[in-house]
Amino acid sequence: MEKAVFVGRFQPLHNGHVNAIRNIIEQDDIDHLHIIIGSADKKDTDSNPLSFETRKDIISKSLQNLIENRQISISGLDDCTDDDEWIKNLRQIAPDATVAYSGNGWTRRCMEPFCKVEDPDFLDKEILNGTNIRLRIKEKKEIKHLVPVKVFEILSKDRYK
Repeated sequence: MEKAVFVGRFQPLHNGHVNAIRNIIEQDDIDHLHIIIGSADKKDTDSNPLSFETRKDIISKSLQNLIENRQISISGLDDCTDDDEWIKNLRQIAPDATVAYSGNGWTRRCMEPFCKVEDPDFLDKEILNGTNIRLRIKEKKEIKHLVPVKVFEILSKDRYK
């Protein structure tokens, strides 16, 4: 059985992330998924508008029906300027990881020395990506079709009105 880790910033969680997580946990050989929220120490910037606590809450609420009866944990991982330190911190959080999922090339390269690395199935990555969604929010464009209902509800009453 595999211990999977899925690393992302989830700024914000979108339907591409949800599809990837669903596909990971539905694999017969995955018995645990550890969702790692990267840049946990960052918030209130254009690239990282949401705090770790908000992102964790969004993920928990949005995936509630998916994570029932599943072995899923959620942790944060702070940014580091040193790749080796970042890898060490990740391995402390998820020491048993045997397979990793990430859409970020740098993250994938960092993880390759200690576990198998797979591409997550994000659906339409041209549209379903954090940069695009944050830009749409900034421009006051519709995002409801790009994010889970719980994410839209939280973002609507929080920072993104």
